[in-house]
Amino acid sequence: MNDKLENELKIARQELAALKIEYDEFVYIVSHDLSAPLRQIEGFSEIIVSRHADSFDEKTKRHLALIQGGSNQAKSILEAIRSYSHLNTMTQPFVLLDLNKIVSDTKVKLLAMFDEVSASITCNNLPEIIGDPKKITLLFECLIHNALTYQPQKQHCNINITAIEQTNDWQFCITDNGIGVDEKVQKKIFKVLKRGVSDKKFPGLGMGLAIVNKILQQHKGRIWLESNNNGGSAFYFTIPKHLTKGLSNE
Repeated sequence: MNDKLENELKIARQELAALKIEYDEFVYIVSHDLSAPLRQIEGFSEIIVSRHADSFDEKTKRHLALIQGGSNQAKSILEAIRSYSHLNTMTQPFVLLDLNKIVSDTKVKLLAMFDEVSASITCNNLPEIIGDPKKITLLFECLIHNALTYQPQKQHCNINITAIEQTNDWQFCITDNGIGVDEKVQKKIFKVLKRGVSDKKFPGLGMGLAIVNKILQQHKGRIWLESNNNGGSAFYFTIPKHLTKGLSNE
C-alpha cells in the first residue's frame, strides 16, 4: 500500500511540475505575441502624431493620446504578468539572510523616493532567516516601495519594521502613516492586478502585493493587512524559522 501511495505521489508531483512548465510557457507566449501588435499601435500612432499633429483638432489629439496611453498601459500589464510568472522559475538555493542588510540596501535603492516624501525608516534588530535572497529582497522592496508610494501630499512618511519570534515562525510587521486601505478591499489587494486605490490619484498596476504574496507562499509563509491605529497600514507576514538551506522548499 505504501509503495502504491508513493508512486501516486510521485506521478502527481511530475504532473504538477509539467503544469508549471506549461503555464510559464503559456504566459511567455501570450505576453510576447500580444506585445508585437501593441508596439505597432504605439509606433504608428507616434508617426501619425509627428507628421500630422498640426492638422488635428483638440478632440482628435485627445483621442490619439488615449490610444498611446492605452497601448503603454497594456504593455506595462503584460510585462508585469510576465515578471509575476517568472517567480516560478526565478529560484536560487535558500541561504542564511541578514534582513538588516536587506533593508539597508533597499533604502539605498529607493533613496530618491525617500527624499521625495521626506521618509524615515526605523526597525528593531531584525533576525537572520533562511530564504531565497533575490525573492526576499524583492519582498522588502515591494512593501517599502508601497509604503513610500501611498502617502498624502506634504506629509513626512514614517515606516517602522518589527519582528517577533514565535514558536515556529518569525512574524514581521511593516507599518506606515500613509492613506491606508479600505477594509472592503483589504483581501483583494493581494491578488494579481487588483488595487485598493484610484488609478488617477496613485498610478500603478496592482502587482506589488501579489508578488509579495507569491514569494511568501513559496517560503511557506503568509501575509495579511490590518489598519494602523494611528492611520496608514500595517502589513503582517510570517516566514518559518526552520526552512532548509539549499532547497527551494516548495
